[in-house]
Amino acid sequence: MSKYKGYIFIFLTALCFSTQEISGKYLAMDKLNAYQINSIAFLIGATILLPFAIKDMRKLHIKLGTKDWLYFLLLGVIQVSIGMSLLQEALVFTTPAIVAILVCSNAIMTVPLARVVCKEKFDSRCWIAIILAAIGIVVIFNPFTGASGKDAEQHLIGVTLALLGAVSIALFNVLATKTIRKYGKAVTNSFSFYLGVLVMFIFMLILHIPIIKGINAHSFSLLLYVGIVVKGLGFFFFLGAMKETSAITATSVFYIKPILVPILMLLIMGEMITTNVLIGTIIIIIASLIIFQIKRINARQNSLAAH
Repeated sequence: MSKYKGYIFIFLTALCFSTQEISGKYLAMDKLNAYQINSIAFLIGATILLPFAIKDMRKLHIKLGTKDWLYFLLLGVIQVSIGMSLLQEALVFTTPAIVAILVCSNAIMTVPLARVVCKEKFDSRCWIAIILAAIGIVVIFNPFTGASGKDAEQHLIGVTLALLGAVSIALFNVLATKTIRKYGKAVTNSFSFYLGVLVMFIFMLILHIPIIKGINAHSFSLLLYVGIVVKGLGFFFFLGAMKETSAITATSVFYIKPILVPILMLLIMGEMITTNVLIGTIIIIIASLIIFQIKRINARQNSLAAH
């Protein structure tokens, strides 16, 4: 029963996370800038995660030092200030489906990044997935086919921004491994969110970028949705999925999301993805599943070796 409960949590997480790009697209259509959207959404998300973070700190008797706060600051800048802002800006130029699939490809990008940054052992079988993912990205990048009627130039800008954002998120995932192992996901995410938002607020004040101006009832409700449902409930369901299954199985969320987003995009926005995006998405999903299977096999072998 616990296993089935875990699968329900995985689906609910995927459903919450899959609405991120669609909500972001509507917010972009409301003419809000990327920093404005992310600063408010992540501030709400960080506040929702804060009770979980405090609970974990009390339970594990965690005391944070200056180095910890500086590391959280670095994580916040990489994920919130840079990565998520690039992804939000990409939605101005391209469709939610393209942004979603490139975000989910960060699971593949983390493999070589972990090797370079953290000197982690590299499984040579991962090259198959990396090459496949690169082919999938090139297919999506197709400069001769715009996404949903957009011209080739806008399509290229959108895909480039989404790809850079995905690399930033992958780097965050690699660097956050250390603090997640030590303090847990709630502490790492809540405090890095807060600090990432703080940096954005400072940046916005210096450059005179509006923080609240332009927000109407429609955009405010969407910001609340992203902060509460996507960042808050999505994280809660993800923790439940990890608890009821395993950390590796729970990451299947990011292989379900690229399938759900085009469906939701059609149902909610009435838009369909182009043929090249569909083919590229399928290739990247296959590459992601290969990485997923390699991680599962390695985890099982490590578990057996430990016993």
